[in-house]
Amino acid sequence: MELGKKVFLLSLLLLLLIVSCVYKHTKELVDITPIFIEEKVIVDEPSTNEPIVEEEIEEEQTNEVVSLQIEPNDEMAKEVNASVTEKITKIEEEIKEPKEIILKRIDEGYRRSNGELFYIDLSSKAKEIQDSLYLLMKNEPFEFTKNGIDYITKNDEMLSKIVKIMNENKNLKFEIAGHVSIKPDEEKYNTYISVMRAANIKKKLISLGISKNRMKARGYGDKIPLSQDDIKLFNRIEFNIIGE
Repeated sequence: MELGKKVFLLSLLLLLLIVSCVYKHTKELVDITPIFIEEKVIVDEPSTNEPIVEEEIEEEQTNEVVSLQIEPNDEMAKEVNASVTEKITKIEEEIKEPKEIILKRIDEGYRRSNGELFYIDLSSKAKEIQDSLYLLMKNEPFEFTKNGIDYITKNDEMLSKIVKIMNENKNLKFEIAGHVSIKPDEEKYNTYISVMRAANIKKKLISLGISKNRMKARGYGDKIPLSQDDIKLFNRIEFNIIGE
């Protein structure tokens, strides 16, 4: 065989060997690449989940902060509601059971003569009797007819209690004091009605056996109201001890 042909054949074999080697290595590279890709995916998956965990933690922390902010407001709201409820309850109790009105006793303006006594001058025993009379007349006030002056039998039960006190304390002398304010700013009219009421009660007591010498009937009109703050009580009958 000629030398040229030998060289050609050797070159061709070498080329085939090179191609064969290249093909073999290329296939190995192609087969290996997916393995690397899969490993990369497997490695990367946990990293994609980490932000989600962090967000959940952050959300839990946010909820804790919100709850801490709400609790003080709830406590404040409870305190405000409790305060309002307490005030409403107090008002309701005052409406159901109004505060007792204690009208002031005033001696100034009453007439006294010939050694007659004011409340402040009475003995302790006479003061106790006087206090019981005030309480009695406060709870059971006198009533009169439509003309405003005549005694009516509706007062008999209460008057009998006064008669009992008089009979048990025969040393005491009394003023029957009428107080009236039927027509404001009409002093003469109010005084007349108050005098007539006191005089008619005196007549009734005389008929029940009480000596007229133990009693004085006087009318004060609207000059001496019982008072507490802005509250005034005009229309009433009083039995005041003036001697013992």
